[in-house]
Amino acid sequence: MNWDDLRFVLAVAKHGSLSAAARYLRTTQPTVGRRIAAFEAGLGTQIFRRLPGSLALTESGVAILERLERIETETLAIERTVSGRDAGAEGVVRVSAAEWFCARVLAAICAELSEAHPGMTIELLGESRRANLARGEADIAFRFVRFEQGEVVQRRLGGVGFGLYAAPAYLSRHRAADFGAGFKGHAIIAMRSELDAIADLAWLGEIAYAASTVLRTDSREAQAHAALAGAGLACLPRYIGDNTAGLGLVKTPVPIPAREIWMGIHAEVRDTPRVQAAAQILAAGIRKKSRGLDPGDRPQTKMHKT
Repeated sequence: MNWDDLRFVLAVAKHGSLSAAARYLRTTQPTVGRRIAAFEAGLGTQIFRRLPGSLALTESGVAILERLERIETETLAIERTVSGRDAGAEGVVRVSAAEWFCARVLAAICAELSEAHPGMTIELLGESRRANLARGEADIAFRFVRFEQGEVVQRRLGGVGFGLYAAPAYLSRHRAADFGAGFKGHAIIAMRSELDAIADLAWLGEIAYAASTVLRTDSREAQAHAALAGAGLACLPRYIGDNTAGLGLVKTPVPIPAREIWMGIHAEVRDTPRVQAAAQILAAGIRKKSRGLDPGDRPQTKMHKT
């Protein structure tokens, strides 16, 4: 049995198809298929059922999945321990965060990081799903809620304020928002409802219950551009809304819940030189930008149409 096939098996089990696993592993679908077939041949049993467009674990697959995950965790721990200590403050550091946080906040800090450590490469993973630090999907992760995963060393770095934004073109076409009537007659741009941990999504549901939702997207940048085009009102991080020319902040009687910025590092890599060096500069850079991130630090702009 080739244990290198293990990551292919787990990727298919997690993502449900050869194509999705290939995208996650950054390889081709035929390669994933070959590695799965080789793993099953090594075990002498079938662990996936082939369904139209997907694969599902057989009883044998379900029976061994937990053990395979433990093997993967231990294998990755060994790799992190050995390679991290040998490489010093050089090599690849994978950083996971929300798409907008990568683009608007972390990308600029990476310039400082590159200057301080020219032998280091940062991989910025801007994604809506949460990277699994125990599986080595990222070395450092930034979230807006505390990490619940065990063995994660976490630190609070500040807060993120939110505001309700619209373009003047939108406001000129709509009457003043009636907060008491739940924004009746207005259009809302929001996150997907499946993401129930998003604080502003619940806030919008309470204050704008009578508005029509014209767009849902996981991308804050897409929300900002849709609002800029006049599609509706968007609840955005102040760091995006206040720095997007053409958007104005709509004052609301009920404050929008702020979020906290948490940096998490798996305990097994926290002492790795390159991860330590990257975490220090990233944390310091976020603190420098905190005046543009925290909720009470930026003046509100009055929109006369509301």
